[in-house]
Amino acid sequence: MNPTPAQRAILRQVVIGSPDLDATTRQLRESLGVARGFADPLLEEIGMADETIRVGPEAHLEVVAPLRDDVSLAAWLRKGDGGGGYALSIQVPDLTPHLAAAVQAGVRVVADLEAYGHRIVQLHPGDMGLLVELDEIADPGVWFWDDVEAETAAAPRIDDVLGVEIASPDPRAQAALWASVLGAEVDLSAPEPRIALGRRGIRFVDGQRKMLSAVDLAAVDPDEHAGAAVEVDGVLLRLLDPSAAPATASATAQRGFA
Repeated sequence: MNPTPAQRAILRQVVIGSPDLDATTRQLRESLGVARGFADPLLEEIGMADETIRVGPEAHLEVVAPLRDDVSLAAWLRKGDGGGGYALSIQVPDLTPHLAAAVQAGVRVVADLEAYGHRIVQLHPGDMGLLVELDEIADPGVWFWDDVEAETAAAPRIDDVLGVEIASPDPRAQAALWASVLGAEVDLSAPEPRIALGRRGIRFVDGQRKMLSAVDLAAVDPDEHAGAAVEVDGVLLRLLDPSAAPATASATAQRGFA
């Protein structure tokens, strides 16, 4: 049986929008033990500063901040009165079925261009709840940053992204839209609707501000850190035991970092 488009998709990059790049990345290093990241030079050309941080061999956390008041990120920060979960980058082997589904669902395309030799498409945050970038790279073992040299963390507390949470005034409708665009099925067996993208998941929860509201991260030492959480620019980062927590599980962290 051939895998579905959603089963072949890879959630590669979780993006937090921040008014202060240095303060946010410093908080990530101090609370999660991650190393300093690297910048995407293409973003500076469109008025954004960024730092991309490796989280294990496949996933990344990225922080973006506006360099000018007239960029869309600056307007988004003003509208939300602060930072929040801004975007997701999802690798797909073929954009064709996703674009057709987006058009069918009435989702607007805000960008369709080439970056680093690959076609990327960005879907409108007004429709998807946040900016969604679909990156067409056929080989699942290849990503944009494979050849980028970056620092290695001495004692990281996390080594993977397990899943994310998206807030919306209508979680079921938002989940159905995402499922249609990504070729997934909505799981309604839990109180919060969920979809799976490969081995990672997306959970949809109630919230007035449409945005990425939480990220589930794999704890390197579950005995020490599973259950810990930190809030960064309005996004709750939760450390879970990867052997005990499914990618789309709803976990409420009760304690902070030691």
